Amino acid sequence: MVFQFSEEALFILNVLYKRRNLSPNRGFHSEKLSALYNKKFPERRYLPYKDAIKHLKNTGYITVIKKREDKFYISDINGAINALRSHGYISDDGLL
Repeated sequence: MVFQFSEEALFILNVLYKRRNLSPNRGFHSEKLSALYNKKFPERRYLPYKDAIKHLKNTGYITVIKKREDKFYISDINGAINALRSHGYISDDGLL
């Protein structure tokens, strides 16, 4: 089942998907993700970012691992791919 996502949540999911390289369970540091988010959405800072992370965690798309810096992992790779495809982030022929 694909949920409706905000633009911020789709951006975060897309960054996690693109940056995973060849390992489907590769994590991404929260500080780096926050910096990319602030560069993409300079007018929307702290609250929409936290809301988007919370929505992705609650729907089961990402998981947070507590380390020195929190790391985000895509916990449902098939669901993430379906969500990104349905919102036009990944084309059906595999090209981004």
